Amino acid sequence: MRPTSAAAGLPVGFRWFWGSQTMSFVGDRLTGFAVPSAAILVLDASSSQVGLVSAAGWLAYPAFGMIAGALLAGRRRHGVMIAGELVRFVAFLSIPVAASAGWLSVTQMVVVVAIAGIATVFVDIAGQSHLPALVSPGQLLAANSRLQGSDSLSKLVGPALAGAVASLVGGITAIAVNAAPFLASALGRTRVKVVEDLPSRLTAPPPVAKRIRAGVSFVWSRPLLRRLVCATAVRGFGTGIVDAVLLLFAYRVLGLSSLGGGFLLAAGAVGALLGALVTQRITARIGVRSALLASAFEGLVWLAVPLTLVVAPVVLLLVIRVCSAFWLPVWNVLTTSIRQRLTPPGEQSTVHATARTMASSTIPLGSLASGFAAGLLGSLLGTPAGLAVVLAVGGACVAASVLLLRSMPELAETQGGGSNAPDHHTNVDRQGVR
Repeated sequence: MRPTSAAAGLPVGFRWFWGSQTMSFVGDRLTGFAVPSAAILVLDASSSQVGLVSAAGWLAYPAFGMIAGALLAGRRRHGVMIAGELVRFVAFLSIPVAASAGWLSVTQMVVVVAIAGIATVFVDIAGQSHLPALVSPGQLLAANSRLQGSDSLSKLVGPALAGAVASLVGGITAIAVNAAPFLASALGRTRVKVVEDLPSRLTAPPPVAKRIRAGVSFVWSRPLLRRLVCATAVRGFGTGIVDAVLLLFAYRVLGLSSLGGGFLLAAGAVGALLGALVTQRITARIGVRSALLASAFEGLVWLAVPLTLVVAPVVLLLVIRVCSAFWLPVWNVLTTSIRQRLTPPGEQSTVHATARTMASSTIPLGSLASGFAAGLLGSLLGTPAGLAVVLAVGGACVAASVLLLRSMPELAETQGGGSNAPDHHTNVDRQGVR
C-alpha cells in the first residue's frame, strides 16, 4: 500500500471531514486530560478511582461496539456523527454545572465519561465507515495519514492547552471550555456533502445479531485481520496500563502541576506528529510488515522509566514519552488502512466495529488493572517505585504485541482494485497488503 499520485488531490468532502475530525480529536485530548486531572487535583481521587475514570470511556466499546456497527450497517452515517458530537458536548458540560450546584463527585465523572464514550463509539465507527465513501481506495493511506497527523497534532496542542486553561480558570470550569470543540465538529460535519454508497434496501433488514455475526466471521476468517486484531488487543491492554498511571506518576512522583502535566503529554505528541508525517516514507522503505514490527519500540522505551527515580526524572520521562509516541501513528495508519482496503462498502461498519471492539475491550482492563496494581505496589515498594514498575509493565505489553506478527509473511502490494471485489479480498488475505 504505497503512496500513489491519486493521494495528491483529496476531495472537498474529505477536507471538511478532516477539519471536523480534527476538532473532535482536540476535544478528546482536552477533556481526556482535564477530567482525570480534575479528579486527581480537585477531588483527590485514589489510584483505583483514577483507573475507573480512565476505563469508563473505553468500556463503551465492549458494551456497545458490536451493536453500533450492526445498527449502522447499510445506513447513512452523516447524521450519526453530528448527533454523537452534540451528546459529547452536553455530557462534559454537565460536570461544571454539577460542580456549581455542589453535586460533583468521582461517580458523576465516571458516568459522564461513560456516556461520552458511548457517543464516541458511534462517531468513530460511523467516521471510519464513511471515509471510504469520501476518497478512492488508492487515497486511503494518504487520507488516514492526514487524519492520524491531526490526531497527533491534537495530542500536542490539547494537553498543553488544557493545562493552561485549567491553571487560568480552574480545573472544573476548564472542562466546559474544553468541550467546545465537539460543538465545532458537529457544525463542520454539516458541510460534508457526499452521497454514501449503500446497498439497496431490503424489505426486512437482517437482525442485529446476524449482522454482528457477519462482522465477526469476516474478521476471524481473514488471517491477516485476525492477527492484527489480536495484536492490537494486546497492545491496548498495555496502553491502558500506561495511560491510567502516567498522570499519577507526573503529579505525585515528579510533583508537576496541571500545566506541567499538560506539557508532558504534549511533548509526546511531538513524537507522534513526526511519526504520522513519515509513516508513508517508512512504509515505502521497509514495507508494512517491518514497519509494524518496528513499532514495538513504542512499548520498549517504557522499560527505562525506573531510571527516572535516580537521574534527570523530568527530562528522561519526556524523552521516553516522545520516543514511544513516534511509533503510535505508524501502527494506527497501517492497521486502519489495511482493514478498510480489505472490507467491501456494505460491511465497513460491522467489520470496523468488530475489530475496534475486540481490540479496545482490553484497554479498560489495562486501566483497571493498573489502578489496583499501582495501589498494591505502592504500599509494598512505595509510590514512586510502584508507579514506575506499573509503567514499565505496560510498555512491555505494548512491545509484546508484535510477537503475534513475527510469522506473518512480507506483505505484497495490491493493485488498483481496492475493496470491492471478493476475489481481491481472497488474494489480499493470502498475500497481504503493502
